Amino acid sequence: MFIEKDKIKCRECDWEGKSDEELSAPSPFERDETIYACPQCKDINSTFRACDEPECWRETSCGTPVKGGYRRTCGKHKPSKTMLLNILTVKPRWKM
Repeated sequence: MFIEKDKIKCRECDWEGKSDEELSAPSPFERDETIYACPQCKDINSTFRACDEPECWRETSCGTPVKGGYRRTCGKHKPSKTMLLNILTVKPRWKM
């Protein structure tokens, strides 16, 4: 299964990229907070996390624990119930 992690998109200018490209700075309003901005249009707080599926730039709507980490997907690519049961089912290590 191939996934593209840490994708973000700007609502204002439709820029698409990785989260490490997003601009950040200490908030001038809240001491312990950080503000984020699009690197292309410089609009503040206009970016969102995009789906982990390759070539999909829809906004994430669910998160799923998977082997080796966590997936963030849009509604179209959310894991099926069967897949979730396989991921989340833990088999006991002892015999009864």
